[in-house]
This record gives sequence, C-alpha cells and structure tokens, in this order.
Amino acid sequence: MSQTPAFGNYDSYVQAVDAVNQDAQLTADQKKDLINLLSSRQYSPGQDLSQFETLLGKLEGSKMRQQKQRSELGRQDIFAQGIANMMTNF
Repeated sequence: MSQTPAFGNYDSYVQAVDAVNQDAQLTADQKKDLINLLSSRQYSPGQDLSQFETLLGKLEGSKMRQQKQRSELGRQDIFAQGIANMMTNF
C-alpha cells in the first residue's frame, strides 16, 4: 500500500479529519468511512501510521468485497431475466 502524504500523527481529532477531507485520492465514501473509524476511536490522534494503514486496508478490502457482491447479484439478475424470457416462449 502506498503511503498517502496526508496521513500521519496528528495532535487532535480535528487535524486528522481535516487530513482525510483534503485527500484528493479518497472517494467520498472512503472519506466518510475513515471519519467514522476516527470517531469510533479505532484510530486516535498520536498513534502511528501503521495502524491507520491497517484500518485503510480493511476499508479497501471491504469496498472490494462489496463490489464483488454487487457484481454477483447483477449476474444473478441477468440469468433470472434470461430464464424468465425463455419461459415466456413456451
């Protein structure tokens, strides 16, 4: 995982949230999720970057699993539509 310059050790929660909001590499959903992680005290100011990167990795993994699940559900819908169309021909 590449190190994002916006992240590091901060003296306050507000500084950490500002860094997340200003990072152009993150999507709006990622920013929202990271701020939720910050507010739930899973990451608190002054902790090292490795813990934040671990949390970011979990977030990215979660986003990939969600996308995979959406793709699988989309394929199921396509198959169901195909079968329904075939059944109308009988």
